[in-house]
Amino acid sequence: MDQLYMLRAFVAATQHRSFSKAAASLGVTTGSISKAIAKLEARVQTRILHRTTRSVTLTEEAQSYYLSCCRLLEELDEANRRITQERQVDGGRLRLVVHPMLVSETFSKFVSSYHVVAPNVNLMISVQEDALNLFDGRFDMAILPPQSIDQIAVIRRTLWKSSRVMVASPGYLDRYGTPAHAAALSEHFLLLDPATRQNGTNFIELIERGRPVSVLPMSSMDGDQALLRAAALTGTGIAALPQTMVREDILMGRLVSVLPGCTTSDADDEICLFYSHRELLPARFRTFVDFCTEFFRTGHNTRDLQPSIAPLKRTTPPVLEDLPVLDKGDR
Repeated sequence: MDQLYMLRAFVAATQHRSFSKAAASLGVTTGSISKAIAKLEARVQTRILHRTTRSVTLTEEAQSYYLSCCRLLEELDEANRRITQERQVDGGRLRLVVHPMLVSETFSKFVSSYHVVAPNVNLMISVQEDALNLFDGRFDMAILPPQSIDQIAVIRRTLWKSSRVMVASPGYLDRYGTPAHAAALSEHFLLLDPATRQNGTNFIELIERGRPVSVLPMSSMDGDQALLRAAALTGTGIAALPQTMVREDILMGRLVSVLPGCTTSDADDEICLFYSHRELLPARFRTFVDFCTEFFRTGHNTRDLQPSIAPLKRTTPPVLEDLPVLDKGDR
């Protein structure tokens, strides 16, 4: 059996974690994949894959071998492409998935600027926050948090890191006042990531000027970051969101930063560019990687956002209609 075919079978089975899916991707039978893996293991005298009835996983001994095979096959495939098409054209389709926290005015500028740089590229964008497999053929690249990608054979480039800030609309603060310290948040409607709650309670874990603080909000709403931003913009309450996500909202006056020394986590939110392990990228991919790196490095990175409104004294408690409210029995 051709060793090159054995290597392709091995790489496909590892990426798809399934002999049947690997067979479908290569247009062969499942039995052919199984036989190729067995012959390759016999040749290298090492078990390279763990097989169960439900999945196929890479053995610890074969991890470096797998990466070497990926590089070898990618270089061979690239050589074949180059010999049939001497000059690559910076055009074609690029399928990109992005996290919801990116959807803002800054991202609109990102897309518009990219079209100027690469007018012949058909950029197809999907927005999602679920974990992603870049080897299933649906996407070419991803701009997501690190925890959303778990493959070992992918390239990762950090685009930005951003701490979380507390923000609210000017209208909300006009009605209910601006909290002067974290404890005052107990009198406000908070818009939060569910992970900020203490296990089994309604208390919220915050960090104020480096010190942990537990707050029991009068009312609160959980949801993903896109939902919380939308709720904050409509004056529902005070949200804890990545600084980069709300940068434009604050600069335009749609949201106001409150409690600059308070956040929901001591760890920054991070967004990275991911693409499959290739040393020789198509031209449209190389252009996109370079553009992303430059865009987020110059002029569009995070910066400190100071509150632009003085604390106001609340005269009446907020009336929260048609929204989930925690009564005293839930505290």
